[in-house]
Amino acid sequence: TAPLVFEAPTEVGLRLDPASHQVWVNGKLLDPALSAQQYRLLELMYGTPGVLGRDDIVHAVWTDSSESGVSEQSIDALVRRLRDRLTEMDPGHQYVVTMRGHGFRFENRPT
Repeated sequence: TAPLVFEAPTEVGLRLDPASHQVWVNGKLLDPALSAQQYRLLELMYGTPGVLGRDDIVHAVWTDSSESGVSEQSIDALVRRLRDRLTEMDPGHQYVVTMRGHGFRFENRPT
């Protein structure tokens, strides 16, 4: 019998291509692509070190809405959908971390 060989991914973590709006997780293209709102949220988190508050998310994701027009449940649902999509590709790592009482933080895998 042949030995089992497990190949480690050549690329570790999450990578964005802003020009094409494509996302790779551990070297694999996320397919189907993220929704426009999910992508805008991920792009904001990916490019912003530290914690993002809900107001920051509303301004970046719902550009045509006032802060009062977007409920906390809408933000939480969007974050949950993004988390679920990323977990499908990398179940061993949580990229979107909730900072209770503060907002959300992005944690990429070390490269």
